[in-house]
Amino acid sequence: MSVMRFRRPRTSAGGDTVTVQVALRSALREVIGPAARAHEFKGSAPNWRKVSDRGDWAIVNVQSSRYSSAESLRCVVNLSLAPEPWLAWTVATRGPLPKQLPESYGMYRKRLLPTVTPSGVDGWWEVNHPDEAPGVVADIARQLGETGWPTLERLLDRQSMLDQVRAGDLGFVQREHHGVLVAWAHALLVSDHGPSDELDEQLAYALQHTTDSQREDDLRFDAWVRRRAESARP
Repeated sequence: MSVMRFRRPRTSAGGDTVTVQVALRSALREVIGPAARAHEFKGSAPNWRKVSDRGDWAIVNVQSSRYSSAESLRCVVNLSLAPEPWLAWTVATRGPLPKQLPESYGMYRKRLLPTVTPSGVDGWWEVNHPDEAPGVVADIARQLGETGWPTLERLLDRQSMLDQVRAGDLGFVQREHHGVLVAWAHALLVSDHGPSDELDEQLAYALQHTTDSQREDDLRFDAWVRRRAESARP
């Protein structure tokens, strides 16, 4: 695991009395908050959310490691996109959604890493002193500006999200390793257009490649999506 460290500057008066958690949240509020609002995301550190007219949710989450302490923390930025059909299926299987939708509910999920992170390494930002928080947040803002906000705003367009699924790329979930899950996501998105050959192909793929232990869930999903498509029939 790669960790991005910032050299500690000389501390200001009283700086040592502030925990790194408080310092990070303050820097996120001052720097990321305005950027989020500029992109029409609502919320406050560590979560900002935006919902489209079609009920698709985009989420930015700054996640701190569970092993962090008052003196040291590691954090990473999670991006999440949850289209309305995906959330509708989630409700059908898991019950009502939380009032504040977590990034873990996303269909597309991706992680932003520190600038210096080597390729193929799961990097985290690290704050070991309150005075280091602004430097960390400056790099977070850079990553969000270059990749985060543009990715989520692109995927909030339903056609762009469908193109992403057709490419087999759901961030952490890739078709080569999770073919059935990608087929489910594909079927959900095209179900809003009514019955189609494309929908049939994705549902057939899922049933052909499922495991015996998952077959009952796949059959339930197949029936549910077909009902949804029928209700959306032009």
